[in-house]
Amino acid sequence: MSLLDRERIKLISLQKKIGPALEKVDAEFLRITTGDSPLTREICDHVRQGTSKKFRPTLLLLAAQTEDGIAEGAITAAASVELVHTATLVHDDFIDEAQTRRGLPSVNVKYGSSAALIMGDYLYSQALQNLCAAGQHRAVDLLSKTTVLMSEAEMLQLEHRYDLDIAQERYLQIIYQKTASLIENSCRIGVSFNPDLCNGEEAFGEFGAKTGLVFQITDDIFDYLGDERRLGKPTGQDWEEGRITLPLIAAWRNAPQEIKTRIADYSSLRDAEERMACWPEVKGLVAEYGGVDYAFAKAREFGEEAKNALTPLASGPQKDLLAVAVEYVINRLN
Repeated sequence: MSLLDRERIKLISLQKKIGPALEKVDAEFLRITTGDSPLTREICDHVRQGTSKKFRPTLLLLAAQTEDGIAEGAITAAASVELVHTATLVHDDFIDEAQTRRGLPSVNVKYGSSAALIMGDYLYSQALQNLCAAGQHRAVDLLSKTTVLMSEAEMLQLEHRYDLDIAQERYLQIIYQKTASLIENSCRIGVSFNPDLCNGEEAFGEFGAKTGLVFQITDDIFDYLGDERRLGKPTGQDWEEGRITLPLIAAWRNAPQEIKTRIADYSSLRDAEERMACWPEVKGLVAEYGGVDYAFAKAREFGEEAKNALTPLASGPQKDLLAVAVEYVINRLN
């Protein structure tokens, strides 16, 4: 059994501890994605067919869990967080013209780009409206700020498309806003329902933010090392679409000038087929000049910072959260 399989089993085991709550999250997610129009309902049905690991709702519920159980309000919040995450995926696929998502045709491919854009907006709006109806003003505040950060991150990503000179600090800003901010605020929202730990929101926020950075860095490494069958999407997409991520940033920094010139020539191509024809060589060069190793080391560094943030508060279900979540994310690569 691989290390990844062991960590996945640990995650599943951890989720079994909150299984009834996750079932309620599924029911709430179904309720708020039913829709009024036939096309909305059809697309929502299609989106729900894609298997989600419910990583963000899991963190939220574990942060909320006490000896007395999990507050009903946390169920509503967890479903809304998953709805926001789903909206980001629909919008990402629209922007990237992606063909698949979770092993299924993407919404933009199956229903058209206009429907995908509208559906992403619908899911965002439903998430916030659902929280407003429940009177969860703190969660509305955190998630609305997150959606602004994610939108700004998409603009920054467009601004730095094909930019081989993008600074590592800018890359980290983009992935914090795009990915880590939602995981951070899932943890913040969750612990707000926990009367024993609600004073530890900053620590849980730090844990979530650093775990989110690990999540996105490992996702970016997947583009260089991943198995397309397991990912449910093709590798090399970041390169094809001009997204410069940490493995390439690090390799570009380390490579001799003649290699930089070669990569720059490849990066100047704009035709997708031409870029993908260069992909095997670019992938090899990134590995050769330490890009993958550097990115993996940086992910582990952020993982240790995540653990350190939560260690003083860790006990009971929160100790399980600390023990499993970070290692699961890091060891997705093995």
